[in-house]
Order: sequence, then C-alpha cells, then structure tokens
Amino acid sequence: MATMPRLGSQGGVGSAGGGTEAPEVDLRVVPLTVAESRLRVAVVGDGASWSLPCGLPRPGGSLDSEARRVVRGAAGLTERYLEQLFTLSVADGQGWKVIVSYLALIDAGEGVAPAGCCSWFDASEAPPVGGNDRNVLDYAIVRLRAKIGYSTIAFHLLPPTFTLRELQTAYEAILGHGLDKRNFRRRVTAAELIEATTAKRRDGSHRPALLYRFRADHDPATYLTPSWSDGSPDAIDLDEDGG
Repeated sequence: MATMPRLGSQGGVGSAGGGTEAPEVDLRVVPLTVAESRLRVAVVGDGASWSLPCGLPRPGGSLDSEARRVVRGAAGLTERYLEQLFTLSVADGQGWKVIVSYLALIDAGEGVAPAGCCSWFDASEAPPVGGNDRNVLDYAIVRLRAKIGYSTIAFHLLPPTFTLRELQTAYEAILGHGLDKRNFRRRVTAAELIEATTAKRRDGSHRPALLYRFRADHDPATYLTPSWSDGSPDAIDLDEDGG
C-alpha cells in the first residue's frame, strides 16, 4: 500500500494548524477480460471522455463490496475475481483525495458487448484514459502478468469448460506474446489443476476439441497457489517459444 504524504498547507492534514479535514475516497476499478485473443479493458464514458469505472464508497460498506458495486453498477458487469491493488494519495487545486484501486476479472463468456455505459478497448493499445487512470491500468496489467506464473488467476477469465487452446490464448493475451503449444500443454496438464470432460466442441471446420474444466478438488472461486510455483521441473515456462 502506498504511504500517503503529509500535506503542509495551512489547516491541512499534518500541518501545524492541526486540521482534521478528511480526504475524499475514490474507488477505481480495472475490469479486464480476454476476447478475440486480446486482453481488453472496460472503460465508461460518453464517447467524448472516458475513465475507469469509479465511484465513492457509501458509509458503512466495506471497500471490497463497494468496488463490486462499481463494477456491477457503473460498468454493468459481473466480476469473477476482485483484488485490491494499491492506494494513492492525490492533491490538486480542489483539495486531496485517496484513490483505492482494484483489479476485476470478467469471464470471457460475457463477451465484449457494451453493457450500460461500458465500452471495451484493447488494453495494450492505450485506451482513452489518462492521468491517474492510466497509472492504475498499467499497474493492474503488471500485477496480472506477475500472478499468472504462480497462481490460477487466469482461470477466472474462462468459462466453466474450455479447450486447451482457449486456456493458452488467455495466457498469451495476458502476457502479450505467444507460447510454445506442446510445452504449454505438457506443463499445464502436469500441474494437475484441470481434467478432461466427456464433451467436445467444434470450432469452424476444425476437428472437435476436447473440453476441460477446473478439477473438483480445487475451488476456482478462491485464490490458489499451484504446484508450479515451487520451482520444480514441471513449472510452467512462460517464456516465448517455450523457453
């Protein structure tokens, strides 16, 4: 968590005047999903100006529950995973406020159709947000990329059943580069976090692909640290071309 600075203006927080003015708390959420093989972010606006979904927490509510309200209300989305990122203190000509930022993962099954005032943009191609929103977005992507190597966080971007191709696509979209197909599949199956179902799905003219699901002895709704985080030879290699 970022340390908030002491403001030295007359009567302000931390000043000699001993003022007790409280900062405004602003929630900022980064909703991310994978669609069309790309990592995408939802922003809200009227076409002329855009921002990350945001809102002020209501008295009595937890920050997490209020962040969910922002995702579902301001953006019209339903999150599969929510994580607080960092807290930032910002001072401007109108006073000072505390920005509490969140990462929200959206099931790719929801697609990228507009929901309410929400529109989707490619996260790697500078969506039309700036200033603090840009910093929050950049950090959310860095955080997500860091976590997929030692946790099952990527599974929150997938529907209940998925193909191995869809799983690899999710990893590639997050990382921003390709992965060796054979190496990825070997290491994912060796981690024993997924299991094959009896169902198949046809994609265009290709042969029907076997569908997989998260193993029943693991709970996809919780944060998990799988076996590949221990540095064993079966750890997933997320380098390009399979390392």
